[in-house]
Amino acid sequence: MNLTVAIYNQKTLQKCLGFAKTAVLMCPKYAYIYEDDFDIDGAVQYCLNNSIDIVLAINRIFMEDELDDIRKFILKYKQYKFLISDLGVIKIFQELGLSKHVIYDPDTLICNSSDLAIYNSYGFDALGMSNEILINDVVASFEKTNAPIFYQVFGRKLMFYSKRKLLSLYEQYKQIEFTKKDLSLVEEKRSYHIPIFENENGIYCFRHYFISLLNEIDRLSFLKYSYVETITLYDDEVVSVLKAFTDNDINELNKLNLDIEDGFAYSDTVYVKEKIVQWERLNY
Repeated sequence: MNLTVAIYNQKTLQKCLGFAKTAVLMCPKYAYIYEDDFDIDGAVQYCLNNSIDIVLAINRIFMEDELDDIRKFILKYKQYKFLISDLGVIKIFQELGLSKHVIYDPDTLICNSSDLAIYNSYGFDALGMSNEILINDVVASFEKTNAPIFYQVFGRKLMFYSKRKLLSLYEQYKQIEFTKKDLSLVEEKRSYHIPIFENENGIYCFRHYFISLLNEIDRLSFLKYSYVETITLYDDEVVSVLKAFTDNDINELNKLNLDIEDGFAYSDTVYVKEKIVQWERLNY
Protein backbone atom coordinates (compact mmCIF):
# COMPACT_ATOMS: atom_id res chain seq x y z
CA MET A 1 0.00 0.00 0.00
CA ASN A 2 1.36 3.37 -1.02
CA LEU A 3 0.41 5.52 1.98
CA THR A 4 0.35 9.03 0.60
CA VAL A 5 0.21 11.80 3.20
CA ALA A 6 -0.71 15.48 3.00
CA ILE A 7 2.20 17.49 4.43
CA TYR A 8 1.78 21.10 5.52
CA ASN A 9 5.06 21.66 7.39
CA GLN A 10 8.51 20.19 7.95
CA LYS A 11 7.73 18.96 11.45
CA THR A 12 4.87 16.74 10.27
CA LEU A 13 7.03 15.44 7.44
CA GLN A 14 9.71 14.32 9.89
CA LYS A 15 7.15 12.62 12.12
CA CYS A 16 5.89 10.61 9.12
CA LEU A 17 9.29 9.09 8.40
CA GLY A 18 9.01 5.33 8.23
CA PHE A 19 5.28 5.37 7.50
CA ALA A 20 4.65 7.52 4.43
CA LYS A 21 5.89 6.25 1.10
CA THR A 22 4.73 9.40 -0.68
CA ALA A 23 4.48 12.97 0.64
CA VAL A 24 2.09 15.47 -0.91
CA LEU A 25 3.76 18.79 -0.15
CA MET A 26 1.20 21.60 0.15
CA CYS A 27 2.97 24.38 -1.71
CA PRO A 28 2.42 27.89 -0.30
CA LYS A 29 0.13 29.99 -2.52
CA TYR A 30 -0.37 27.12 -4.99
CA ALA A 31 -2.17 24.54 -2.82
CA TYR A 32 -5.67 25.43 -1.67
CA ILE A 33 -4.64 25.09 2.00
CA TYR A 34 -1.05 25.78 3.04
CA GLU A 35 1.19 27.23 5.72
CA ASP A 36 3.05 30.36 4.64
CA ASP A 37 6.38 29.38 6.18
CA PHE A 38 6.56 25.89 4.67
CA ASP A 39 10.00 25.57 3.05
CA ILE A 40 9.28 23.49 -0.05
CA ASP A 41 12.93 23.23 -1.11
CA GLY A 42 13.86 22.01 2.37
CA ALA A 43 11.01 19.50 2.34
CA VAL A 44 11.99 18.23 -1.11
CA GLN A 45 15.56 17.70 0.06
CA TYR A 46 14.37 15.89 3.20
CA CYS A 47 12.27 13.54 1.06
CA LEU A 48 15.19 12.86 -1.25
CA ASN A 49 17.47 12.12 1.70
CA ASN A 50 14.94 9.67 3.16
CA SER A 51 13.64 7.93 0.01
CA ILE A 52 10.16 9.47 0.23
CA ASP A 53 8.41 9.97 -3.11
CA ILE A 54 7.50 13.60 -3.79
CA VAL A 55 4.21 15.07 -5.00
CA LEU A 56 3.85 18.85 -5.15
CA ALA A 57 0.29 20.08 -4.57
CA ILE A 58 -0.67 23.00 -6.81
CA ASN A 59 -4.31 22.02 -6.59
CA ARG A 60 -6.34 25.18 -6.34
CA ILE A 61 -8.16 26.87 -9.22
CA PHE A 62 -6.05 29.57 -10.89
CA MET A 63 -6.80 32.77 -12.74
CA GLU A 64 -5.50 33.19 -16.28
CA ASP A 65 -2.94 35.83 -15.28
CA GLU A 66 -1.35 33.33 -12.86
CA LEU A 67 -0.55 30.67 -15.43
CA ASP A 68 2.86 32.05 -16.46
CA ASP A 69 3.99 31.87 -12.84
CA ILE A 70 2.64 28.32 -12.58
CA ARG A 71 4.57 27.34 -15.70
CA LYS A 72 7.82 28.57 -14.11
CA PHE A 73 7.06 26.65 -10.93
CA ILE A 74 6.40 23.46 -12.89
CA LEU A 75 9.64 23.80 -14.82
CA LYS A 76 11.59 24.30 -11.59
CA TYR A 77 10.34 21.00 -10.15
CA LYS A 78 9.59 19.12 -13.36
CA GLN A 79 11.27 15.89 -12.22
CA TYR A 80 8.57 15.35 -9.56
CA LYS A 81 4.87 14.52 -9.59
CA PHE A 82 2.18 17.18 -9.15
CA LEU A 83 -1.31 17.05 -7.65
CA ILE A 84 -3.59 19.11 -9.93
CA SER A 85 -7.28 20.07 -9.95
CA ASP A 86 -7.34 22.80 -12.61
CA LEU A 87 -7.70 21.73 -16.26
CA GLY A 88 -5.99 24.94 -17.32
CA VAL A 89 -2.88 23.81 -15.46
CA ILE A 90 -3.23 20.36 -17.06
CA LYS A 91 -2.90 22.10 -20.43
CA ILE A 92 0.49 23.47 -19.39
CA PHE A 93 1.73 19.98 -18.53
CA GLN A 94 0.55 18.72 -21.90
CA GLU A 95 2.34 21.54 -23.72
CA LEU A 96 5.53 20.75 -21.80
CA GLY A 97 5.26 17.01 -22.50
CA LEU A 98 4.92 16.28 -18.77
CA SER A 99 1.51 14.59 -18.62
CA LYS A 100 3.04 11.55 -16.91
CA HIS A 101 3.86 13.79 -13.95
CA VAL A 102 0.22 14.69 -13.29
CA ILE A 103 -2.05 13.29 -10.59
CA TYR A 104 -5.35 14.77 -11.69
CA ASP A 105 -7.78 15.02 -8.77
CA PRO A 106 -10.87 17.14 -9.52
CA ASP A 107 -12.47 16.14 -6.19
CA THR A 108 -15.95 14.93 -7.22
CA LEU A 109 -15.72 14.94 -11.01
CA ILE A 110 -14.52 11.37 -11.73
CA CYS A 111 -17.41 9.15 -10.67
CA ASN A 112 -17.54 6.10 -12.95
CA SER A 113 -15.57 3.88 -15.31
CA SER A 114 -16.36 6.07 -18.33
CA ASP A 115 -14.89 9.16 -16.64
CA LEU A 116 -11.91 7.13 -15.53
CA ALA A 117 -11.26 5.68 -18.98
CA ILE A 118 -11.47 9.06 -20.73
CA TYR A 119 -9.06 10.82 -18.38
CA ASN A 120 -6.77 7.79 -18.29
CA SER A 121 -6.33 8.15 -22.05
CA TYR A 122 -4.47 11.42 -21.39
CA GLY A 123 -1.53 9.50 -19.95
CA PHE A 124 -1.58 10.94 -16.43
CA ASP A 125 0.29 9.30 -13.55
CA ALA A 126 -2.96 8.79 -11.60
CA LEU A 127 -6.56 9.96 -11.34
CA GLY A 128 -8.46 11.03 -8.24
CA MET A 129 -11.83 9.31 -7.92
CA SER A 130 -14.68 10.90 -6.01
CA ASN A 131 -15.27 9.93 -2.38
CA GLU A 132 -18.97 10.67 -2.84
CA ILE A 133 -19.80 7.48 -4.70
CA LEU A 134 -20.20 3.93 -3.43
CA ILE A 135 -16.98 2.06 -2.78
CA ASN A 136 -18.38 -0.74 -4.94
CA ASP A 137 -18.43 1.72 -7.82
CA VAL A 138 -14.79 2.63 -7.22
CA VAL A 139 -13.80 -1.04 -7.29
CA ALA A 140 -15.92 -1.75 -10.37
CA SER A 141 -14.46 1.28 -12.20
CA PHE A 142 -10.94 0.03 -11.59
CA GLU A 143 -11.82 -3.49 -12.70
CA LYS A 144 -13.22 -2.14 -15.98
CA THR A 145 -10.32 0.22 -16.73
CA ASN A 146 -7.25 -0.86 -14.72
CA ALA A 147 -6.54 2.87 -14.41
CA PRO A 148 -4.10 4.17 -11.76
CA ILE A 149 -6.20 5.67 -8.94
CA PHE A 150 -5.51 8.31 -6.31
CA TYR A 151 -8.12 7.93 -3.57
CA GLN A 152 -8.63 9.42 -0.13
CA VAL A 153 -8.78 6.69 2.51
CA PHE A 154 -8.68 8.92 5.58
CA GLY A 155 -9.19 12.50 6.70
CA ARG A 156 -11.52 15.43 6.28
CA LYS A 157 -12.93 15.95 2.80
CA LEU A 158 -13.16 19.34 1.14
CA MET A 159 -16.85 20.26 0.99
CA PHE A 160 -16.97 23.84 -0.28
CA TYR A 161 -14.64 26.38 -1.84
CA SER A 162 -15.16 30.00 -2.82
CA LYS A 163 -12.81 32.71 -4.02
CA ARG A 164 -14.80 35.15 -1.86
CA LYS A 165 -13.08 35.89 1.46
CA LEU A 166 -16.24 35.46 3.47
CA LEU A 167 -14.59 35.66 6.88
CA SER A 168 -13.01 39.00 6.05
CA LEU A 169 -16.29 40.23 4.61
CA TYR A 170 -18.04 39.18 7.82
CA GLU A 171 -15.47 41.16 9.83
CA GLN A 172 -16.21 44.25 7.76
CA TYR A 173 -19.96 43.78 8.01
CA LYS A 174 -19.93 43.31 11.78
CA GLN A 175 -17.09 45.82 12.30
CA ILE A 176 -15.15 43.34 14.41
CA GLU A 177 -11.79 41.61 14.26
CA PHE A 178 -11.00 37.99 15.07
CA THR A 179 -8.26 35.47 14.45
CA LYS A 180 -8.82 33.29 11.41
CA LYS A 181 -7.24 30.20 12.93
CA ASP A 182 -9.09 27.16 14.30
CA LEU A 183 -12.48 28.41 13.16
CA SER A 184 -15.62 26.46 12.37
CA LEU A 185 -19.17 27.11 11.24
CA VAL A 186 -22.29 25.78 12.96
CA GLU A 187 -25.53 25.82 11.00
CA GLU A 188 -28.62 27.14 12.75
CA LYS A 189 -30.41 23.77 12.96
CA ARG A 190 -27.37 21.49 13.24
CA SER A 191 -24.93 20.96 16.07
CA TYR A 192 -21.74 19.86 14.36
CA HIS A 193 -18.81 22.14 13.51
CA ILE A 194 -17.62 22.60 9.92
CA PRO A 195 -13.91 23.61 9.79
CA ILE A 196 -13.38 26.75 7.70
CA PHE A 197 -10.12 28.26 6.45
CA GLU A 198 -9.40 31.54 4.71
CA ASN A 199 -6.28 32.58 2.85
CA GLU A 200 -5.43 34.95 0.03
CA ASN A 201 -7.19 32.65 -2.45
CA GLY A 202 -10.57 32.44 -0.72
CA ILE A 203 -12.31 30.19 1.81
CA TYR A 204 -12.41 26.41 2.19
CA CYS A 205 -14.86 24.34 4.25
CA PHE A 206 -14.32 20.69 5.15
CA ARG A 207 -16.78 18.05 6.30
CA HIS A 208 -17.27 17.89 10.05
CA TYR A 209 -16.12 14.28 10.28
CA PHE A 210 -13.08 12.25 9.24
CA ILE A 211 -13.71 9.61 6.62
CA SER A 212 -11.96 6.30 7.24
CA LEU A 213 -11.80 3.33 4.90
CA LEU A 214 -9.46 1.29 7.07
CA ASN A 215 -11.98 -1.58 7.07
CA GLU A 216 -11.76 -1.67 3.27
CA ILE A 217 -8.02 -1.24 2.91
CA ASP A 218 -7.36 -4.83 1.76
CA ARG A 219 -10.09 -4.52 -0.85
CA LEU A 220 -8.50 -1.26 -2.02
CA SER A 221 -5.03 -2.75 -2.47
CA PHE A 222 -5.20 -1.83 -6.18
CA LEU A 223 -4.93 1.91 -5.40
CA LYS A 224 -1.79 3.57 -6.73
CA TYR A 225 -2.03 6.23 -4.00
CA SER A 226 -3.91 5.70 -0.71
CA TYR A 227 -4.26 9.31 0.38
CA VAL A 228 -4.37 10.45 4.01
CA GLU A 229 -5.52 14.06 4.47
CA THR A 230 -4.04 15.49 7.69
CA ILE A 231 -5.80 18.87 7.93
CA THR A 232 -6.83 19.65 11.57
CA LEU A 233 -4.84 16.67 12.92
CA TYR A 234 -1.99 17.05 15.42
CA ASP A 235 1.31 15.40 14.47
CA ASP A 236 0.93 12.60 17.02
CA GLU A 237 -2.54 11.90 15.63
CA VAL A 238 -1.11 11.73 12.12
CA VAL A 239 1.43 9.16 13.27
CA SER A 240 -1.28 7.07 14.95
CA VAL A 241 -3.40 7.13 11.79
CA LEU A 242 -0.46 6.01 9.69
CA LYS A 243 0.33 3.22 12.17
CA ALA A 244 -3.27 2.08 12.05
CA PHE A 245 -3.23 1.86 8.25
CA THR A 246 0.23 0.29 8.13
CA ASP A 247 -0.74 -2.43 10.61
CA ASN A 248 -4.42 -2.60 9.61
CA ASP A 249 -5.21 -1.98 13.27
CA ILE A 250 -8.64 -0.47 13.94
CA ASN A 251 -7.89 -0.31 17.69
CA GLU A 252 -5.03 2.09 17.06
CA LEU A 253 -7.42 4.36 15.20
CA ASN A 254 -10.14 4.10 17.84
CA LYS A 255 -7.73 5.36 20.52
CA LEU A 256 -7.84 8.82 18.94
CA ASN A 257 -11.58 9.27 19.65
CA LEU A 258 -12.05 11.17 16.42
CA ASP A 259 -15.44 11.74 14.82
CA ILE A 260 -15.04 9.08 12.13
CA GLU A 261 -17.57 8.05 9.48
CA ASP A 262 -17.39 6.12 6.23
CA GLY A 263 -18.93 8.98 4.24
CA PHE A 264 -20.66 7.78 1.07
CA ALA A 265 -18.78 4.47 0.90
CA TYR A 266 -21.89 2.36 1.53
CA SER A 267 -24.80 4.82 1.21
CA ASP A 268 -25.92 6.07 -2.16
CA THR A 269 -27.57 9.50 -2.16
CA VAL A 270 -30.97 10.11 -3.75
CA TYR A 271 -32.30 13.66 -3.64
CA VAL A 272 -35.29 13.61 -6.01
CA LYS A 273 -36.71 10.18 -6.79
CA GLU A 274 -38.52 11.45 -9.89
CA LYS A 275 -35.22 12.45 -11.47
CA ILE A 276 -33.79 9.01 -10.79
CA VAL A 277 -36.76 7.42 -12.57
CA GLN A 278 -36.22 9.73 -15.55
CA TRP A 279 -32.54 8.77 -15.60
CA GLU A 280 -33.39 5.05 -15.64
CA ARG A 281 -35.82 5.54 -18.51
CA LEU A 282 -32.98 7.02 -20.57
CA ASN A 283 -31.32 3.57 -20.17
CA TYR A 284 -27.86 4.89 -19.43
